[in-house]
Amino acid sequence: MKFRVVLVQVPCEEGRREENSQRVRELLRTHRYRASEDSGPEFIVLPELFAIGFRHADYERLGQGVPGPTEDFVRELASETGAFVVTTDIEAHGERYYNTLVMASPQGRTIARYRKVHPFQAEKDVFDGGDTLALVDIGDLRVGLQICYDIRFPEMTRRLALEGAELVLIPAAFPNPRSHHWDALLQARAIENLFFVAAANRVGSAFDGKTYFGHSQLVDPWGVRRTEIESSPRVIVGSGDTEAVKSARTQLTCFEDRRPEAYERVQVFRYDTTVK
Repeated sequence: MKFRVVLVQVPCEEGRREENSQRVRELLRTHRYRASEDSGPEFIVLPELFAIGFRHADYERLGQGVPGPTEDFVRELASETGAFVVTTDIEAHGERYYNTLVMASPQGRTIARYRKVHPFQAEKDVFDGGDTLALVDIGDLRVGLQICYDIRFPEMTRRLALEGAELVLIPAAFPNPRSHHWDALLQARAIENLFFVAAANRVGSAFDGKTYFGHSQLVDPWGVRRTEIESSPRVIVGSGDTEAVKSARTQLTCFEDRRPEAYERVQVFRYDTTVK
């Protein structure tokens, strides 16, 4: 099954949802959408918290975006473009929040939500982690969902693969100076699991001095980047086919050769340093 990803690489002005959403519309204005149903589904992926950012003081002032204005924007954009649209915003959880991904269908309906399992460091001051992984079936294509820091946890990505994922979509806000980590992790997750990984990362600077390098990309099951990496605001488009997943998994039989029963047993050998 063919598919196309549209990775929208944008900066974020903290706490300015309307302006950030308008910037996305401007970037997408010149994008040509899929010509027909035969070209398969199209996925528009926006960066993590693209509309509100990470300044925690804005959260109480502006309120949640899921459900709320960001989810509404995602649904409108999906309906306008005929694509599946993915991003994240804050979801209230008592006096705290989840960093929640929403996916909207071309009909303008929310069809999936995923709460980020792994808040990163200071994010834990306001965010609770989710406790459930998420997959979405779109025709014959099974899509896994992750957010940013999740890519550092290979056991999570492997579970998505074992459950049948052929493509993983990742909104992110991955900052400098770790661009080499980002590039390597995306390729590693694709190679390990023999599937496609598509990730949209933020660019520009933030209120706290952090800067973001972009490098939004589509990586295929062989670890080959199918898009050019850039660090400026832009739309990056790449395409794939689930036949490539099947081909890679036929040639490399990693899933058939797994021995999970052995992974449960660990033997530790100790060297006695006192022996002469």
